[in-house]
Amino acid sequence: MTYTAKIEQTINYKYRMRYYPSTDSFEPKNNLSLSYEKGFKYPYGWIKESGTPPCEHLDVIVITETACELGDELPVKIIGVFCRNDGDHKLLSVDAGSDVDDISELPVKIINELHDLYPAVYVGEGWFGKDTAERITDDFFSVRKRKIIITVQHTESEHHTNGMIGAQYDWELTERGRQQAEEIGKWLLWEDCNRGFNMYVSSQKRALQTAEGINKTLGIKPVVTDLLKEVNAGQGNGKDRKWYRTHEAPHPETFDIDYKPFPDAESDRELWNRITPFYKMLNENDEERILVVSHGTTLSFLHSMLLGYSVTDRGAYRFNGSGGSMSKFIIEPDGRVICHYLNHRIF
Repeated sequence: MTYTAKIEQTINYKYRMRYYPSTDSFEPKNNLSLSYEKGFKYPYGWIKESGTPPCEHLDVIVITETACELGDELPVKIIGVFCRNDGDHKLLSVDAGSDVDDISELPVKIINELHDLYPAVYVGEGWFGKDTAERITDDFFSVRKRKIIITVQHTESEHHTNGMIGAQYDWELTERGRQQAEEIGKWLLWEDCNRGFNMYVSSQKRALQTAEGINKTLGIKPVVTDLLKEVNAGQGNGKDRKWYRTHEAPHPETFDIDYKPFPDAESDRELWNRITPFYKMLNENDEERILVVSHGTTLSFLHSMLLGYSVTDRGAYRFNGSGGSMSKFIIEPDGRVICHYLNHRIF
């Protein structure tokens, strides 16, 4: 099987490198790199398909004659592994088109260099061939990883202060809302959101501007999606609240997931169905740290999904927040969902 090795260390760099996924950049640490100390010419990195530092990932050494720079990506195949007692194994690979299929087929000179680079220190440690390497990679990919999901409701918007309806009308943030977004970005440093988080943002202005303020601190390149837009109020989008209350359809006496305030608005069922593909993507992708910036009603639906409720439960349980509120969920490898805080505000 072919994997992608992303290079984070070569002999040309004296110090070990720290990777910043939000900017796809490297910065030297204070300690010397093993490659530099040992004079080992082959590059070192991680298997891109396995995750991204500082999250869980598989380390890999690449036996290649290609001159590599930091951040280069090479197609490789796994031919061996150095097993460590602490579980921090080092896979060994060659170029995907190489005739070498197992560590035993490498020249003796390279094998000796590998033994010098990683000598067996403790019982059970040492270099092993392709079969052991494949078992380790298979075990890694078969285990579902722990996910952290943090959601942020956009901060103070114009419709919070002018008596108008928000919904899918494209209001902008107030100056206060922009300041709040920047404060949230600073607070999220305590959650290490500048290290390995992916960000998903509603395509509406007030959410995009909230993400922009947050990213003055975090610097994450966001993925913008219409799936996270606020509920569509149809004719009611952006209208005066008094006009809205006067013209909306009468509310049923009991909860109705198909109720619409206006014929061209979204019902609870339709909003739920719109968000469902995004919720499934959060659960099924291999991202371990996720930041979501969206809107009050949309996030209340997403929170219900994360906590295991159905759309019909919306009649009995809702998790409504206010502008700038944040929530944190942990999805454990066994599927358990833990809510660390719900609709928390810092101002």
